[in-house]
Amino acid sequence: MGHKSSKRRGNIWNDAIHLNELIVDFPFATTGGKEKDFERGIATSLMVSKKSFKNPVITQIDKSTSVESVYCFGKHHRPDMAIGKDGISIELKFITYSGLKDAIGQAYLYRIQYKFVFLVLVINESRKDMYLDIAQGKEMPLNEVLESLASQHNIFTYIVPSFLIKKPGINKCISFFK
Repeated sequence: MGHKSSKRRGNIWNDAIHLNELIVDFPFATTGGKEKDFERGIATSLMVSKKSFKNPVITQIDKSTSVESVYCFGKHHRPDMAIGKDGISIELKFITYSGLKDAIGQAYLYRIQYKFVFLVLVINESRKDMYLDIAQGKEMPLNEVLESLASQHNIFTYIVPSFLIKKPGINKCISFFK
């Protein structure tokens, strides 16, 4: 099972750089309390700024288009949003207790069809300690896995809290976009 060929240059890569900026600046702590709320928030931001992307923005908000699915293990898997038909897939997961491993596996599957995968992991306040551990470098094996996915597989992960960060020196977005 091979990945879609991808190079870090050209229009799709420029769209990836722009998407990175949009995700890093997005106010996740004010969006909602369910996964669908966060998906709608990001999708709305994408639709508002769609003219600044070179490739078409495809979301579930716009009913005239649909996101391309990936067929694997006898099932179709569809990311939440995309930029271009096979350019960038965007998957958002709201992490309440578990789901981190599944989200990483799902992102890996999307690389079959898409050149770049953006995985946004929104951490629920009930998992605040996990977020702080990651932000403070106490989860080095996880950081190494996510850095490897970014550098070797073009799977870029963002870990963001759904709550306000009150501790000085802690970022509101942990990005593995290089």
